[in-house]
Amino acid sequence: MFVNLRTFYTIAFLSGAALPLAFAPFNIWIIAILSPAVLLWIWQSYFVWQREAFWAGFFYGLGMFGVGVSWVFISIHRYGNTEIPLAVGLTSLLVIGLSLFIAIQGYVLKKLFRGSSTAFLLCGFPSCWVLFEWVRGWLFTGFPWLYLGYSQLTTPLGGYAPILSVYGVSLAVALSSGILIALIFGTQKTRITAATTLVLLWGIGFLLHLQQYTTASPRPYTASLIQSNVKPSDKYTQPEPLSSVEKLYGGLTESAWGSDIILWPEGAIPVPLPVSKPYIDNLQIIAGIYHSTLISGIISVDEAGHYFNSLVTIGNGSGTYHKQHLLPFGDYVPFQTWLRGFIDFFDLPMSSFNSGPEEQSLLHAGDLLLDPLICYEIAFPTLVRTTLRDANAIITLSEDGWFGESLGPHQHLQIAQMRALETGRYVLRATTSGLTAIIDDKGRVTTMAPPFQATALKGSFQSMTGETPWVTIGLWPLLILLWAAFIGPRYFSRTA
Repeated sequence: MFVNLRTFYTIAFLSGAALPLAFAPFNIWIIAILSPAVLLWIWQSYFVWQREAFWAGFFYGLGMFGVGVSWVFISIHRYGNTEIPLAVGLTSLLVIGLSLFIAIQGYVLKKLFRGSSTAFLLCGFPSCWVLFEWVRGWLFTGFPWLYLGYSQLTTPLGGYAPILSVYGVSLAVALSSGILIALIFGTQKTRITAATTLVLLWGIGFLLHLQQYTTASPRPYTASLIQSNVKPSDKYTQPEPLSSVEKLYGGLTESAWGSDIILWPEGAIPVPLPVSKPYIDNLQIIAGIYHSTLISGIISVDEAGHYFNSLVTIGNGSGTYHKQHLLPFGDYVPFQTWLRGFIDFFDLPMSSFNSGPEEQSLLHAGDLLLDPLICYEIAFPTLVRTTLRDANAIITLSEDGWFGESLGPHQHLQIAQMRALETGRYVLRATTSGLTAIIDDKGRVTTMAPPFQATALKGSFQSMTGETPWVTIGLWPLLILLWAAFIGPRYFSRTA
């Protein structure tokens, strides 16, 4: 028993470590089906009960998050000036905490579905996986990273995104894993049910992928996205910050004037408003001459002395946005009374921001309405849905330099691609040093800047109108599906 369990835990760890290969930059999408299927095979074993399922899930999570979010170490060590042992320890704490979601998922699954093998594979496992993805996306401010659905942007299963969001795609992926195990180990009746489900699942997804839910403008708009390649640690240490901004961003923007939209990344102007207002006024004049709308990341402070991570619209447009969903330890430090001064990582520059209000106006850029998001916010599908409203496009400004040259920037871009597919909107993504790109309404990257180089990316996009079913209805169809998957098999097994 001990040897078998140890082998199972090792297999679980290795299969979890393989899962990040399904996501960007590797994009081996089939692994998103095969890897969870291995864990499911372990969970359905006749001698793996609730306790063993917990530990198998925990080791799977250690592999999955240990590889998949390894970029956190770079943020803590390189830019947080933290010694390697302590940075490893802090990263390990995060990985352990995230692994508990998979562990508890296994425990709950074995507790609720002890009976029907078909119900366990085709109902319990997919619904339980998505439920815990959803919980992970909001508990303790949320960490919505490495959802299974993100791996399926180019497969037929991506067709479910405009209806059920990334959660619905994850459900389809997890169901495919359950089908795979049912086809290999199930009875003849179970195999027939699984095969029928497989054909319907992928066939419907293919047909949905062909649907167009939103309408494009007759003419394209031009955009220039400025990528400065400034290190995060250098942004707030310049002796004359506005002169540095003008030298770098002003130079990169010279060829961009005349574009409908010009984007500078998160925190491009490190001097808070209203101190930087004279510089903003000068940009206002230049942008007005060229009939361009410049939108830049900036720090702002209100009359009460509260600081915000903000966006400001300059030139042929109007509006200001304050970041709503703050990143722990990046935008603010939890329990800062105890943690400030403990290590440099807890004293990063500009880590004392306040949250912006939930109800904020869209940005105006000429005749366009833009839904603004800052960095981490693009990872929350329900936040994007609620802020979108009548926006014609989504803009997201980010500081991906914290990730270094790791998996992080690639995963972040893939997340933005899913938001485009879910909402039927173009996404304009400008980063300081990462992956700056224009994404179309189908989640495809149309043009991308060379990674980690100072450049002005020029491209075009279209104004989109209309709503996808996901934007119109939200989570209710998904919640009904999850409820039916949980309750249905257990109810019928008791009444049969």
